[in-house]
Amino acid sequence: MATHPYPDHLFGDLDQPAKGSLYHITHNRGLHHACRVSPWLPKPDEPFRLTASSSSDLPVQQVTLRYSLNNGESWQETSFEAAEWRWDTLTWGWLRDWQLDFPALEEGSELLYQVYANLPGGELCFADSQAGQAAGATIFKLRFTHQNQPPAWSEQAIVYQVFLDRFNPGKGRKWLQTTDLTKPFGGTLRGVIERLDTIKDLGFNTIWLSPIFASPSHHGYDISDYFSIEPRLGTEADLRELLDTAHAKGLRVLLDFVANHCSNQHARFQAALAGEESTKAWFKWKNFPEYESFYDVPEMPCLNLEPGSPARAHLLELAGYWLRFGADGYRLDFANGPAREFWVDFQRACQEISPDCWTFGEVVGTADEQITFAGSMHGTLDFLTCQALRETFATGNWSLSHLAGYLENYWAAYPREFSRPAFIDNHDMNRFFFTAQGSISAQEAALRLLYLMPGPPIVYYGSEQELSQRQSIHANNALGFDEARLPMNWEGQKEHNSAKVIREMAAFRRQNSWLSQARWHTLELEKQKVVFSLSDGEEQILVAISCDQDGWRVTFK
Repeated sequence: MATHPYPDHLFGDLDQPAKGSLYHITHNRGLHHACRVSPWLPKPDEPFRLTASSSSDLPVQQVTLRYSLNNGESWQETSFEAAEWRWDTLTWGWLRDWQLDFPALEEGSELLYQVYANLPGGELCFADSQAGQAAGATIFKLRFTHQNQPPAWSEQAIVYQVFLDRFNPGKGRKWLQTTDLTKPFGGTLRGVIERLDTIKDLGFNTIWLSPIFASPSHHGYDISDYFSIEPRLGTEADLRELLDTAHAKGLRVLLDFVANHCSNQHARFQAALAGEESTKAWFKWKNFPEYESFYDVPEMPCLNLEPGSPARAHLLELAGYWLRFGADGYRLDFANGPAREFWVDFQRACQEISPDCWTFGEVVGTADEQITFAGSMHGTLDFLTCQALRETFATGNWSLSHLAGYLENYWAAYPREFSRPAFIDNHDMNRFFFTAQGSISAQEAALRLLYLMPGPPIVYYGSEQELSQRQSIHANNALGFDEARLPMNWEGQKEHNSAKVIREMAAFRRQNSWLSQARWHTLELEKQKVVFSLSDGEEQILVAISCDQDGWRVTFK
């Protein structure tokens, strides 16, 4: 098979054998718990099981649960039971699971805990961090409530992703500039307000806005003030009007929330660098003034979100603040940065203010890592389905047989109440249309399938205009992700085929709400054609995917 000119690296090549093997070895040697709980969403008044695993290169004598039911005021301990050894070729050693059945806890209970191994000579090894003592070791947290379910409206959500700076400057305004992708173009909140009818006409009922808070960058993922709207984008009054107008039109609005890091222009960070002791606890330091930053980008220092930290308290306050303001939920940026136990508190803070809010995280990781976020947020973005659709229709790296196997089984690993919003591209990857080298049939096929799948579909702004980009984000002289963030063209645009497909599929999904509960079953499989049955036990449709010299087709009846 010829190498595709624009290969994807959605998982940082973790899906490639060399890197995947190293990941497996790292996550299996030593003692690991990795938030493994059964069921994944334990409910009040039902017993549950915790599982840890140890490798044979660690002389484990016993595995112990250190836990608290009163938020760390007092601690208790109990032991895990050992299961049989199993051979693991990649670590070239034996692995053993350790299991602990915990009695049911009542509504509202929270279990704060650590897992450690007892070693010869009184030494300890704490799970995941491999720390030798409780201080600084990984802390886990479970919250038991019947209220931690995704809101009913989220199952029928059809989401439009707006990258604010590149969407629409608004009436009477021109783009500030459109040549330097690393600088602001001039999109505004008012520009979104003016296009709400356009968004609704395409069948969307939910809008996800890129970060709106004060930031020195055009993308906003380095926030300098979480309580202020970035002036380039508009004002608090503009946000109020956007939310009120959207709600009046039956549209919900999600905000992009960045908890892992902020801008180096944040007032607290500047004060910490200047030596103000009270602000140093906000951040993670290597050896002052050296600090940890997001992927070693100095403009994005990492926040210290450990229990009791001022940054943690600040973000938990913010969670409720913008929900009270009128936001309908959050897309949680780089959710696998902060610890799971932080997100448990964040979720509680959200639900105390707005029980009907929807939260889902950006977790670019393996399926077994993504499911560990159950209970700490409503779900995670479905990068695995994104990969499946891109590798089948855009790059051609997957056969229809491979796709069929994926669609039959991908949902089985997740509880039904775990949100899996799916998409074919976003602001951090090459646009689908670019990767598909301008193939309209490929994009239409991917969009049709996206709307038929159980997870709520997300469509990146510009897909309806078949917006592309100048070059790959991976090209030698590329400007990174910004290559996939060209501005919308609102001047005399005729409606593209993709817009018609998006509108048509939204109407079909609204008329067939049972699709969110459908199972996929392969009925026919040929080299260039596959037929599925989609059914929830009562309703059923047949979906055919085929490819020939005229391109891709997805039909259903």
